[in-house]
Amino acid sequence: MQSLKNNINIIDFIKAKLNSELPGREAQIKMAPSINGQLIRGFDAPKNAKQSSVLLLLYPSKDESDLNILFTLRSNNLNSHSGQISFPGGRKEKNETLVETALRETREEIGISTDDIQILGKLSTLYVPPSNAIIYPFVGFLPYPPETKPNQSEVFEVFSVSLKYFLENKFEKQVWNYNGHLMDVPLWNVHNSTPLWGATAMILMEFLTLFER
Repeated sequence: MQSLKNNINIIDFIKAKLNSELPGREAQIKMAPSINGQLIRGFDAPKNAKQSSVLLLLYPSKDESDLNILFTLRSNNLNSHSGQISFPGGRKEKNETLVETALRETREEIGISTDDIQILGKLSTLYVPPSNAIIYPFVGFLPYPPETKPNQSEVFEVFSVSLKYFLENKFEKQVWNYNGHLMDVPLWNVHNSTPLWGATAMILMEFLTLFER
């Protein structure tokens, strides 16, 4: 990626891509775990699925040579998806919009002000069977590196990975034992203890696919 100083239109580029036709499931499925080539998850949400939002937050690196993507490592005390890498987000509350949910959850989870976050657009929804939730992913841009103060009851750690890393490094696949079956799991090793896989990886892959197009 060119320096942001020399490529000030990168945010406009992302915004335009997000507001054009999205790759959707075609991209998401690349990061979906499988057994013997068969996906182990469904994509169609039941009528009782709950609505949730997440925020894929971009901000410039300190030397402004790249964009960083913010992630959280979820607390081991949570009832669902504990100890996994995720984007800030959570369940929609009554009388708020989905984008308001994403911003509120970001404030509550990582302790930053969201006043300066520009919402660039949204990605395709994704149904997550274990939590019976339809995730609405939004992409935001903060023009400076955030000072985070994670809510320890929900977030164990906040960290970031450069966009350049994902554009230059293809995901890998590992074989995990899943209920006695060998499961192929696409992932990125971006953290010293926890791989980036599952729903978060599927959402991220759609975002990265916009650059390939």
